[in-house]
Amino acid sequence: MIIANISPRSMGKTTDTGMMAHALHEVGYPVRAWDADESEHLTQWSLAAGNFPFPVERNATATFSTDVTPLADGVDVVDVGHTENHPHIADSVLKIADLAIVHMEPSMADYQRVTQPRTSTSVADMVARSAYVRADRKAPPVWVLLNRVRTGVRSAGEIRNMLRDAGWNVFTVPIPALDDLKQATAFSVEHAARGPFGELITEMETKGLIKRG
Repeated sequence: MIIANISPRSMGKTTDTGMMAHALHEVGYPVRAWDADESEHLTQWSLAAGNFPFPVERNATATFSTDVTPLADGVDVVDVGHTENHPHIADSVLKIADLAIVHMEPSMADYQRVTQPRTSTSVADMVARSAYVRADRKAPPVWVLLNRVRTGVRSAGEIRNMLRDAGWNVFTVPIPALDDLKQATAFSVEHAARGPFGELITEMETKGLIKRG
């Protein structure tokens, strides 16, 4: 299956993608990561770490959907270029994605960028329009992952409720604002499945969004 990790701008998406891929690998999923962002931050992270324990491929193009064959019996985790700046990449990945995860901080600024952008197409509209070019004419399921969540503040709960009231699916597991995560993209990763990303994998399995084998 293909998981498209998307966001309008820099919202911790690359860090989440790398940690998610490592957590999936650690619990036994065959994993391949895709750097579909022109910044190539995921590729640079893998190189800085001495290569991830799974392949990292690059394809930040509008032909992603025709270039890529999904990994057999495994998970392709895609770091998609920002939807505001590179909609052609997001459109292509969404043509073949089985799941789209929107990464955002629990702030009003990011809420507006995701739901009501003033100068770009909203994430919801981008996902919805992918249905017209997909084989089954159905858009992939979309879930929001709140990240950079600070302890002891109300913003996460408030934004979560606003998203749900607006009809969005929101993961129960948040990704906390931790210095270890902020600095992760310069180092190798160990025990990703022991923290919030392991909990996220469990929630995804419980909800039937991913499955083994």
